[in-house]
Amino acid sequence: MKEVYTKAKGDRKVHWNPIFEEMKTKAKTALECDKKAAIYARRKIEVESVFGHIKGNRSFRRYLLRGLEKVHTEFGIVALAHNLLKIASYFQVISKKTQKQEEKKVSFFSSCFIRGTYRTAPLFIRFH
Repeated sequence: MKEVYTKAKGDRKVHWNPIFEEMKTKAKTALECDKKAAIYARRKIEVESVFGHIKGNRSFRRYLLRGLEKVHTEFGIVALAHNLLKIASYFQVISKKTQKQEEKKVSFFSSCFIRGTYRTAPLFIRFH
């Protein structure tokens, strides 16, 4: 009857791994504890987004070197490059903000000067 109801050509085998099921239940009970759940939540925010950014946006998917010490050095270089690019983008955002503020000041004063609406306050000097 299998040929009538399915298009599969072979016999499907389902494997059940008791060690994996035990690990899943252990992780589930760990997440039910408030203290451990807070640690996992903090980890998602702090660490995993950085690795995702390095893999996705920086296209670092594979190590070029072999050996634990070389891999450690290679990832150190990748992390250094990531941090330098973050600092550069931070300074770029700050410079754009200050540039926009300067443009606003210049445009305000130039428009007031052109319209003739900008006047300096009278200078009051007190002599004793």
